[in-house]
Amino acid sequence: MSEILKRPIPLLITFVVGMLMVLEYFFTVPALTATYDTVNTWRVILYACVYLGTINLLLLHGRRVMRRDPGQWYYSAWLIVMIAAYAVLGLVWGVDSMNYRWMIDNVDVPLGATMYASLAFYMASGAYRVMKVRNLGTGLLLLSAFLVIIGNTPLFPATWEGFATIRNTIFDTFVVGSYRAIRFGVGLGGIALGIRTLVGLETGYMGRRE
Repeated sequence: MSEILKRPIPLLITFVVGMLMVLEYFFTVPALTATYDTVNTWRVILYACVYLGTINLLLLHGRRVMRRDPGQWYYSAWLIVMIAAYAVLGLVWGVDSMNYRWMIDNVDVPLGATMYASLAFYMASGAYRVMKVRNLGTGLLLLSAFLVIIGNTPLFPATWEGFATIRNTIFDTFVVGSYRAIRFGVGLGGIALGIRTLVGLETGYMGRRE
């Protein structure tokens, strides 16, 4: 019985629910739509249960604080404090209140901006390594990057409009074409993965098999 619960039943549920979603998208059948709405409601409820993971997060970091793990416990303590602060503000005053928005605007947004600003240095370092001219391909990459940077800088297009034209040409031809090709490949890969999941060939969502 345990083997049936571990593999065949999850595969059957995945197939039935997946086919329901596919059929409801392509066909307008009242019974099918009603079943889809019911299953979608279950999905929302199950998704809400994910927030119970916060309890596990608090237990994990609470143990770190109690053990005074070197180099870790004060970060865990700060995480617990911030979770409690956001929870209290949201439950007592509501997520649309001035107090909650103050936390978002003066704590969350500046921290996010700081993190992304620090990433600029890593991006610059990575760009320097990538754009070393070793062959024709890297030379073309460096040239196109240089032209795009010049086209995005207000000074150069104001001096000569051709810089903006070159920048737009690179974006409208090479970048758009490459991006569409990538999206097309990703779409085909998604379709293949979906089919493999529905027919039971892709079972990674069930965890590692013993």
